Amino acid sequence: MIEQFYYFEASPKKVFKALTTPKGLTKWFLSGAKIKAKEGGDYSFDWLGGYHMKGKVKKIEKNSVVSFSWHDKLDSGEMTESTVIFKVAKRGKGTLLRVTHTGFHDPVHYAECASRWAYYLTNMKSALDHGIDLRSKYDW
Repeated sequence: MIEQFYYFEASPKKVFKALTTPKGLTKWFLSGAKIKAKEGGDYSFDWLGGYHMKGKVKKIEKNSVVSFSWHDKLDSGEMTESTVIFKVAKRGKGTLLRVTHTGFHDPVHYAECASRWAYYLTNMKSALDHGIDLRSKYDW
């Protein structure tokens, strides 16, 4: 299980929008996004570099929790499914985001996801708190 915490100066509403709207997701994470932000809703995510993923919104509670089915192709070529949960909570004048990613069966996949979340969520903090997107066109 991966578990990471990030504090944002932004409001819970703004952090939640960054996780659940195409406009919000493309500011820090994706190059393109389609999402039906409701339980059972479909999503389609695209990253710089061409990676693409489709899945379902597993759970959503406005301005509080959203979880996604997560589908990755392993180095072996096998497709695997895991679950990512984002919990948003007011803390002081800002927001605490807790990210939990579960369902790993491959240690390399676990390590890759842990480093990617650290990279992208640090970028989310930069984008939301300072308006600066740290991604490069060379990043995956």
